[in-house]
Amino acid sequence: MKKRFYIKTAFLSLTFMALLSSCLKDSKYYINFAASKPLVELPGSTGIGPLGGPFQTFAFAISSTPTPLDVAVNLAAPKPLGSPLTVKLSVNPDTLTKYNAANSTNYTLLPAADYSSTLTVTIPAGQNLVALVVNINTSLIDPSQQYVLPLTITSGGGQQISNYNTILYNIQVKNAYDDNYTATGYVFHPSVPRAINATYAVTTQGAIRCQAPVADLGADGDFFDFDVQPAVAGTSVINNWAPAGNTDPLPESGFMTLDNPGGVTYAPATGGGGLPGGATYNSTIYNNTYNVSTKTFWMHFGYGSGASSQAGYTRQFYMELVAQ
Repeated sequence: MKKRFYIKTAFLSLTFMALLSSCLKDSKYYINFAASKPLVELPGSTGIGPLGGPFQTFAFAISSTPTPLDVAVNLAAPKPLGSPLTVKLSVNPDTLTKYNAANSTNYTLLPAADYSSTLTVTIPAGQNLVALVVNINTSLIDPSQQYVLPLTITSGGGQQISNYNTILYNIQVKNAYDDNYTATGYVFHPSVPRAINATYAVTTQGAIRCQAPVADLGADGDFFDFDVQPAVAGTSVINNWAPAGNTDPLPESGFMTLDNPGGVTYAPATGGGGLPGGATYNSTIYNNTYNVSTKTFWMHFGYGSGASSQAGYTRQFYMELVAQ
């Protein structure tokens, strides 16, 4: 699963406000326009500021209500105009095609149903910087896809359009469980037993569907997908295991509800952890649940070549994931 860059809507709004409050005194936006005509631009495409650059990635939480994406539109001029200025933008698929060709990428145009906007904004008299709002329908976005919304200024309302007139937004979504987690626990293995002590990412596959690594085997491409069911009394059940990457197929891998049901001979876990089913590692504690208040997964899963059920799982994992 690709890494993702997560920027919360609140941070986006604060950053835009910072741009709004500082643009008139920040020489990075217009150094000396006294002898120049006003220019209409997308300041985010200039590469200035924490969100700057013609290609930007935003990851939004999946929500049933639209989430606003603020597109900064600026009038670069020695002083604001005395009358309102209407600026129009449009979706520019050709820009995305050129970007993919130049960067050997394969981004897809964001479907029209996944967002809404007039793509028109008015800069009031006496102002320079405003936000054009694009409402992102996060619940409709397929998290497995790489979508981009390319926007270009097509009308400056009679003012000259700057060369900084195009921006590409890589729109991603994340569910409530998407995060980096501190992982602890133990892998019971006939020949290579080992403790789990690392940081793993749980990534979005859908509104309630996630992907996680098979502990340290994630480095070899072993992952699994699962659902987090709606919480009851603050606890969610995780189920619907599906192997991903190099993980053994069903039914040779999956969640476990019993401790060492096949009676495999293991050495006791180091550090006094004992054997599967003991006081430390057992299916009562590691019960394939998610605690909402502590943001903690308690997982018990395994695999075994040729297994038809968990009784054949010779590799058994007890893993706790705590959101960082």
